[in-house]
Amino acid sequence: MYHINNDKRQIASAQKIVDGLTQCLSAKMMSEISVSDIATASGVSRSSFYRSFDTPMDVLAYACDRVLDMLLRDYAGIDLDQRDELVLFSLKYWRGHSQILEALANCDRMDIIQRTLVNHGGEFLTNEIKKLRTDFSKDEIEYLSKGVAALLTSTLQVWIQHGKKETPEELFILYRKIKGIL
Repeated sequence: MYHINNDKRQIASAQKIVDGLTQCLSAKMMSEISVSDIATASGVSRSSFYRSFDTPMDVLAYACDRVLDMLLRDYAGIDLDQRDELVLFSLKYWRGHSQILEALANCDRMDIIQRTLVNHGGEFLTNEIKKLRTDFSKDEIEYLSKGVAALLTSTLQVWIQHGKKETPEELFILYRKIKGIL
């Protein structure tokens, strides 16, 4: 679990730690990275690491949450007449942050992405569904939003396994085919 307060110094320290982890990921698999490796790469002490994070995996969870927060912020800033569908926008965004996805896929922790999508993006996704369909009940919206999160997570996982060869547009076409079958 991570413990980041809304304090500018702690947020800056957490970002240094994320950057340190990213640097470590260019040389090692996630399972081989220690707290000491991250602390050295980020230029923070081990005690600073432990003030914000319990484990290296928590750094990845935090990084996922931040990426989704940025994604939602950027998506909300798009003029309504020019909005891509949320899934396509998400696929494009995650392509730019694929190192996080690769690390999670390599250690079989895509559940972190799905939890991020549900916990941090659930309200946003629920509101988007309500805009499209006013006839859905609260329970139906919950099923749908969690289903979309699961489908997006699985799509990203297979994309990583395939070596990221498909474009976001190709993945979106595939997503729509899968959704149509379901």
